[in-house]
Amino acid sequence: MDLRHLRALLAFHRRGTIAAAADDVHLSPAAVSVQLKLLEESLGLALFLRTGRSIRLTAAGYQLLPQAEKLLRAYDDLRKISVQDAIQGVISIGIMQTALVGIFPAVLQRIMAEHPQVQVKVTVGTSPDLVSKILAGVLDAVIVNRPPTPLDDDFIVHTLYTEPLALVKNSNSPGTTLSDCLHRQPYIALDRGTWTGRKIEEVLSSRGIHLEPSLELDSQEAILAAVRYGLGASVLPIIREAKYGTDPQLHFTKIGDTHRAIALVERKIHVLSPMTAQILSIIATVVQEGED
Repeated sequence: MDLRHLRALLAFHRRGTIAAAADDVHLSPAAVSVQLKLLEESLGLALFLRTGRSIRLTAAGYQLLPQAEKLLRAYDDLRKISVQDAIQGVISIGIMQTALVGIFPAVLQRIMAEHPQVQVKVTVGTSPDLVSKILAGVLDAVIVNRPPTPLDDDFIVHTLYTEPLALVKNSNSPGTTLSDCLHRQPYIALDRGTWTGRKIEEVLSSRGIHLEPSLELDSQEAILAAVRYGLGASVLPIIREAKYGTDPQLHFTKIGDTHRAIALVERKIHVLSPMTAQILSIIATVVQEGED
């Protein structure tokens, strides 16, 4: 059943003839007749009594009228909710550093273009720090690594996309496999106190690789710079849309199907939920466009 069929039904009831109903819904009389017939077929009910050139509602047709009005009124009320009105004002979002060098410049650009009445205040930090701030009510939403343990029932975690984990080494450095490469040159670790750092340690441990890092850094960009200079190899997530693959000094090799998940965390109920809903939609669109 199509809502246009219900509009044709109500127009016919108001105006009394197919021709007059056609004027109301801006269609030809033939098109209105087809819509009324399709409505009958979709419901499996005889809604009209046709005799010669006349047509009138049956008892079932009259019974349908109030339900059709209710459905269309609810639909029209939803359409009246202006997206611009639903997403305006100031929203404070925490974003982890690696996301800011990935897809989020494109996301923020689209928010500004599509919703000029929105002011986005961005706080940069690590995932644990940002989650602690949303739990404390300092931030409205955060873009972080998906928390490794469940949050309070007052919060909802939306998984946005995943990023594969990969061995990253200087293009001229020795070693081919993960174990061979990490044992033949110094290992540069991402801070093991971070959620991603802990995830990487779990992946290495599951493959029987236990290393003491020569360097341990809390910045992925700093690690990549060290690898470029030949100071060692590392394991890092491949940041979506970061274009690392275009750097001739770096070589990335994905580690099986291992990955980390990026998520948006917000309270289940808060006044800015229409705004975060729009932001989630924009993120999904940007992610999809990047995959096409």
